[in-house]
Amino acid sequence: MNKNAIRNFVEIIYNCPLVLLVLITSLVVIPMSDEINFFDMNKKIPAVHMMDGKNPVLPGKNNSTDEIILADKTEPDTVQATEGLYTQKEEERKELLENAGECKEENDSLENGGKLNIESVNSQKAVNSAKDRHGTTKFVAYTPVSTDSRYYSDAGKVALTTDYEYALKNESYFNDAAFLGDSRTLGISDYAGLSGADFFCDNGMTIYKLFEDDGVTYQKTGEKVDLKQILQEKRYGKIYIMLGMNELGYGNTLMYMKQYLKVIQQIKEWQPGVTIYIMANLHVSREKDNTDTEFNNININDKNVASARLANGRDIFYLDCNPLFTDAQGYLQEELTFDGVHLYAQHYDKWRDFLYAHCVEREEGETAAMRQEGSGNGTDAAQ
Repeated sequence: MNKNAIRNFVEIIYNCPLVLLVLITSLVVIPMSDEINFFDMNKKIPAVHMMDGKNPVLPGKNNSTDEIILADKTEPDTVQATEGLYTQKEEERKELLENAGECKEENDSLENGGKLNIESVNSQKAVNSAKDRHGTTKFVAYTPVSTDSRYYSDAGKVALTTDYEYALKNESYFNDAAFLGDSRTLGISDYAGLSGADFFCDNGMTIYKLFEDDGVTYQKTGEKVDLKQILQEKRYGKIYIMLGMNELGYGNTLMYMKQYLKVIQQIKEWQPGVTIYIMANLHVSREKDNTDTEFNNININDKNVASARLANGRDIFYLDCNPLFTDAQGYLQEELTFDGVHLYAQHYDKWRDFLYAHCVEREEGETAAMRQEGSGNGTDAAQ
């Protein structure tokens, strides 16, 4: 190459610095072409994502299952730490969804476009709603008197009707109700006008004899039936129980409470999702109240307090109608009773109206959800 050619080339480079830059860049890049696969144009470089602003993460093939593949150059210890962080976050996310009352996506749901099972979501929300809405059974304390009976003691407190946002209903509410009890329940059957309800009651019935093979009288037919079989074959929405008067001189209060609990647990097993009402035993008149025997209001109150402790305010409620019929000292008013124990027929309308005003209203989904949850496995006894 002569001097004139060299001089012309230099002048071109001097006047065109861009050409010089291209030449220098090419000299640097070409030796590195094998490392970055410069000549392999068919290979695509995946997008790079950052986790916590540090380690680069490449999206893997299994993105639908949220599997993360870290870049090869990440140090092994960092890989494990990052994977652990992701796993922890995913577990927290799932826990958050569960706490929010949403169901997990099943495999078949994912195959159908990943849509949530709306019925399952609503069912779970109903369960949570049922848990959030519950009543409280309160007790009013007083100074107990000393007793020497082996059947009872003075409870030193009175149980109040479970505090709850009850609904006011009419007779139709009781069309899927069953009443279980003794002669007082028989009075409700005869005079309260709840013709749509089923009554299983007898004079002298006790919490111990309720499920015995001798049976209980079904008031619509007057025939003895096996209550165990009835409760396993027919579905009820509500069950009212009032038993305790004929147990005053049999066993003690703790024994009574344990048997009452067994009866409730058995009913809930046979009738999942049912609402159970524990009705307080009505006090007796001053004339009938006899502290020399077991037939007295202290013993009745002891039994009432024991049964009220079984109310959880969610599907078991305690109802006390005594304030409707007793005086300031807690005795059954003489003018309301013909024998000091049972009401005259014309006064059962007050009892009926009390029941009308204390109805637990559940949404259909809530009841179904509680059945599914298996709420009948026990009770939360009030303290």
